[in-house]
Amino acid sequence: MRCPLGAGYGHSPAWKTLLLTGSLLAFCTGPASSELPSSASLDPLTEGADAHLPVPRSLGDVLSTSWFRGHEARPEAMIFSPKGFPGPGHTGRETLDPQGSLIIRNVTTQDAGSYTVVLETSRGRRSATEQIHVKASSSGVPLMTFPGNSQGIIQSELNYSVILQWVASIDPEPVLRWTLNGSLCGTGKKMIIQRLSLKDLGTYVCLAENSEEVYFSQPVTVMLPRLTDKSVNFLGIFFFSLNKLKKIFK
Repeated sequence: MRCPLGAGYGHSPAWKTLLLTGSLLAFCTGPASSELPSSASLDPLTEGADAHLPVPRSLGDVLSTSWFRGHEARPEAMIFSPKGFPGPGHTGRETLDPQGSLIIRNVTTQDAGSYTVVLETSRGRRSATEQIHVKASSSGVPLMTFPGNSQGIIQSELNYSVILQWVASIDPEPVLRWTLNGSLCGTGKKMIIQRLSLKDLGTYVCLAENSEEVYFSQPVTVMLPRLTDKSVNFLGIFFFSLNKLKKIFK
């Protein structure tokens, strides 16, 4: 019988560690394994993108999910426990979606490697492993952008146009693909956003692939303008004056 980790809140750290270790040993000895399906993110990822590792649904109803760094379900490498608690392998950038899939924000080259998911399902216990490959962005090809970007960041209001363009010449001529937060979003030399909306915000990367190599652009993040100190002061004065006028005309 699996020991519930949620019962560990009232125990000492040593006892909670014992409970966790015992639970993991019981949880990871399933009779069979199933390979995770490919992530929706392109492989390899570029630094700054988000990785999404889904839970396989073909195994039946998933009752609980835990994630680990590496090929094995070791307690010291646990990212999330079956109860959804962060473990020793949690860096602060990992989250779980409602289905138990692992999302890693702003990946770096240190995130590259294997990730193991251990599941308890209606058909028994299963484990699966997925590889993440991350390419450093320091050697990325610069993009031409409109409006211009500052240190890889474009600030734009909603409903305005944003254009990203691949301008490097490569022989043989490559096939160009664009990703937004690691997921495919377009093809061709230009990524044109006619009217910027909230769903268009994020980090864009262009991948150029020919018969010899795959090239990556430097990531460009599209975001809404930040409020400056002057803007904050102006808003404060405006609302203060508005309240004064309301009191006068009452």
